[in-house]
Amino acid sequence: MTNSPSTTTTSNTSRQDQAENKLVIAKALTVEELDVDIYRNSEELWHPAGSRGAFGGQLVAQALRAAWHTVPETLHVHSLHNYFLVPGRSDIPAIYKVRRVRDGRSFATRVVTCMQQGKTVIVCICSFTKFNSTGESLDHQIPMPSNIPKPEDLPTDSERMKALATDPRVPEKIRKNFEINLKVEIPIDYRDLRIDTPEEFMRGSTEPNGHQGQWFKTQERLPESDPALHACSIAYASDRGILMAAVRANGLVARRGISMMASIDHSMWFHAPARADEWLYYDINSPRSNDGRGTAFGRIYNREGVLVATCAQEGIMRLSQSEQDKRRPNINKL
Repeated sequence: MTNSPSTTTTSNTSRQDQAENKLVIAKALTVEELDVDIYRNSEELWHPAGSRGAFGGQLVAQALRAAWHTVPETLHVHSLHNYFLVPGRSDIPAIYKVRRVRDGRSFATRVVTCMQQGKTVIVCICSFTKFNSTGESLDHQIPMPSNIPKPEDLPTDSERMKALATDPRVPEKIRKNFEINLKVEIPIDYRDLRIDTPEEFMRGSTEPNGHQGQWFKTQERLPESDPALHACSIAYASDRGILMAAVRANGLVARRGISMMASIDHSMWFHAPARADEWLYYDINSPRSNDGRGTAFGRIYNREGVLVATCAQEGIMRLSQSEQDKRRPNINKL
């Protein structure tokens, strides 16, 4: 007996879904439909040790995933603008409500509200379009930085944390956070160009530098047939470390001297489809911090040097009382 085309398509889709469900990143991003335009995370949210709440990149990526379920397959996200309103909790489900604001011939707009126990956790506006549909167009980009180390020559995030978690020069509280995070299966392989030294952790200070870089990709190979999974994985990874550029620009290390640090908003512009399971370079810089807030921008390039996405984030960075006292003579310097 021969399968009809629709039966074969359904079978192929089912097999793809089953394969994806085994991937660590897919589990972290999957949202299940509860009702029309209402979704819920299927796996517990990740709460990184030392942070105020659930990982913001996961919330943003799940909101984007929910919005993507409501648009035609011919569309791809080109921008998102997210506001973090209250810390997400990892011990209760997150409900994503999608509002279909507009469906045009070239663009579709969605507003996603993430709720937990009646509280709005994030609000994310996502816009989708058809890539490569306008014929000839203007085209330029800022070049990818040159002379940077290859990702294969850099230590993994796990290797870095293992070394620091066993170094007595690193403060005990930070070492314990590293130990906790090492027990979690992180879906992204991060490789930082610059590694904070044990001496810097001990001092709590470093040479001020608002520029940093990192390579990243998913730990596993992803199916080529799911551009949404690749884009959502990039959104997930983009929230890691971007605000630390503003911290390092002020000569601080690992939140030492900071009593509160949290993302306020996160924006992304997707310039072209990209594979999240191949190395991407994240070039980050912080142009300004003041009045208890810091701002950072990031450019994401593929290994061929194509600028595939641009990010921006502002966050709260409040100094501890002891750090304020230390810096008080220079507080009105600007």
